[in-house]
Amino acid sequence: MVQHRDNRTVDKTELIWPGKRKEVERVELPFQTIETINLPRGVRQEELFSTGAPEGWKNRLIWGDNLLIMGSLLREFAGKINLIYIDPPFATGDDFSFTVNIGDQAEVTKEPSALEVKAYRDTWGKGIQSYLQMMYDRLVLMKELLADDGSIYVHLDWHVGHYVKLIMDEIFGRDNFRNEIVWRYGKMAASTKKFLSNHDILLFYSKSNNFTFNQQFIPLEKPIKRLARTVKDGKLVNVKDEKGKLVYIEKTERIVDDVWDDIPIVMHASTQFLNFPTQKPESLLERIIKTSSNEGDLVADFFCGSGTTGVVAEKLGRRWIMSDLGRFAIHTTRKRLLDMGAKPFVVQNLGKYERHRWAKLNGRYKDYIKFILELYHAEPVDGFTHLHGKKAKSFVRVGAVDAPVTLSEIREALEECKENKIKKLDVLGWEWEMGLHDLVKEEAEKYGVKLATLQIPREVMELSPEEARKHSVQFFELAYLEVEPEIEGRRVTVTLKDFIIPNPELLPEEVKGKVKSWSDFIDYWAMDWMFNQHEEWTEEDDTFHNMNQRYRTRKEPKLELSMSYDYKKSGKYNILVKVIDIFGNDTTKLVEVRI
Repeated sequence: MVQHRDNRTVDKTELIWPGKRKEVERVELPFQTIETINLPRGVRQEELFSTGAPEGWKNRLIWGDNLLIMGSLLREFAGKINLIYIDPPFATGDDFSFTVNIGDQAEVTKEPSALEVKAYRDTWGKGIQSYLQMMYDRLVLMKELLADDGSIYVHLDWHVGHYVKLIMDEIFGRDNFRNEIVWRYGKMAASTKKFLSNHDILLFYSKSNNFTFNQQFIPLEKPIKRLARTVKDGKLVNVKDEKGKLVYIEKTERIVDDVWDDIPIVMHASTQFLNFPTQKPESLLERIIKTSSNEGDLVADFFCGSGTTGVVAEKLGRRWIMSDLGRFAIHTTRKRLLDMGAKPFVVQNLGKYERHRWAKLNGRYKDYIKFILELYHAEPVDGFTHLHGKKAKSFVRVGAVDAPVTLSEIREALEECKENKIKKLDVLGWEWEMGLHDLVKEEAEKYGVKLATLQIPREVMELSPEEARKHSVQFFELAYLEVEPEIEGRRVTVTLKDFIIPNPELLPEEVKGKVKSWSDFIDYWAMDWMFNQHEEWTEEDDTFHNMNQRYRTRKEPKLELSMSYDYKKSGKYNILVKVIDIFGNDTTKLVEVRI
C-alpha cells in the first residue's frame, strides 16, 4: 500500500493523474421524445414489424452529453445492455468539423464554432488528465449498464490507447481483458521521420468470465490442405486413418484472430461514404456485433457519430441505443436509418430537464435572466411584468429555462409593449411551441410591434459568466418557412414554397457563394399529417410523428418539394411540417386543413 499525495490510499496498480476523481456523478433525468420515426399515427408498431423485441420497444437515438444520458439510462437499463461499442475522440482536436451539401452538388466544410472548440477543450483538451477523467467517468457508467454476460469494445489509436488500457484494467479488471485487436487498414500516407501509422486498436473486455463469444471465420482466397489434428490426453496430435496414414483436410476459411487486416476504411468512392470524419466501415461493426451478441440482444454506442453501430445492429436483428453530443451526428444518423428502412425509433434529448439541472447547479435560478441578457448584450429593465431587458431600441423577453416559449406568453409581452408604446420586441427561447413562429409574426402585427424570435444556443450551458464575456454568442433568429397545401378529395399535397434563414450576413462566405436557391438551405423535411389529434393510443400527443420525409443523400442530392397524404376520413386536421436546414437546425410550420 502507498499513500497518494491527495491522502488517498492506493492498494493496487492503477493509473493516477492530477485531480483524479473516482466518484462518478450519476444524474437521473427524464428523457424528452422529440420525434417518433417510422411509426405513423394510427398504426401500431406490431402492425409494421415483427421485431421479436419486448412489447412497446423502440430503438433510441439520443442527443446530448453521454455522461448525463448514461446516468439517466441506469434506472431502466442497468445490467441489461449486452454489447457496448464506442469510438470516442482520440484527443486529436478535429472532432467538430463536418462537410455539408449545398443544394444538389456543392459541398463545404463546416468548421467548429468558438463555442464548440471551447466545449471540446473543456471536456478533453486541457491536457491528457481531462481526457482521462472524461473517459474514466463514462467507462464506470458503461460497466454498470453492461449485462453480466456483456462485452465492451473501445476503439482508439496510438494517442491514448495505452492510457485507456490501464483505466479499463482498473474498472473492468485485468482478468476480464480479452484482446487488444489491431485493425490494420492501410491508407495512403507519407512519412520520412517514422513508420507509417496504419492501424487503430480495439480494447475488448467482458464484464465477467461468462460472456457471449461467437467465433468468426474469414474465407480463404484459395482452399488449402492441412493435416487433420485432434486433442488426445491433453496434447494436440495428428489424425490417422485405419491404415495408419496421415489424414488431410481441405480448409476453405480461417478463424479470425486479433489482427484484422481484411477490413478497409470507408473510401470516398464507397457506397457507405457519408463524408463524416470519424465514419467506420459497416464490416468492422458487423464482426464485433456478430461475435459478442445474439439476435434480439441490446447494443449501445454512446459516441455514435454517423450511426454505423445502429445501422449494423438493425441489419443483424439487434436492438440499439445510440447517443452523440453533436447535432449534425444525430441528423446524419437519422437520415441513414431512414435510408435503410429502419424499424420504429425515437429521437430524444434531456431538453428542459438538462437545462433545469444546469440552472440549479450554477445558482442561475436567481440570475438566469440576467445571465442570458448579458450574453445577448442587453441591459436589465425594471417596472415590467413580461419584459426583462432592453437592447438598443428593442425590449427583450427571456423564455423560461425549462419550458418552451408559448403563443400566450408572447401575447402577454406584446400587450405590455402596446400599453407602453414599445415598437420592437426580441423574444429569446430554448424551445418553442410547435408551429409558433408564423402565428406570432401575424400576432405582433396586430399590436403594431416588430417582433424577432431568437434561439438561445445550447452551448451557452458550457460557459461561465467570465467565459461568456470572452465569447461572442450568436442568437439566431428563427427561420421563416412558407408552405402551400392543396386539397383534392381526401388527398392533401403540401409543397414547400419558401425558406428564409435570417441574418444572411452571418453565413460563411463559402456558403453564400454556393447557394443558388432558397431550397438549397434545406437538407431534410418531414410531415406529421395528424399532429396533436389526440388518438387514444398515442402516449405523447405533442410529439412529432415523422410519417413521411424527403432528404438529400450523396446518391440522390435533389430534394423533392412536395409530399401527399390520403386521409381515411373527412374532417379537420393539423399538419405539422418540420424542416432541418444544412446546419442541423429545426424549423416547424403548423397548417390546418379541412377535407
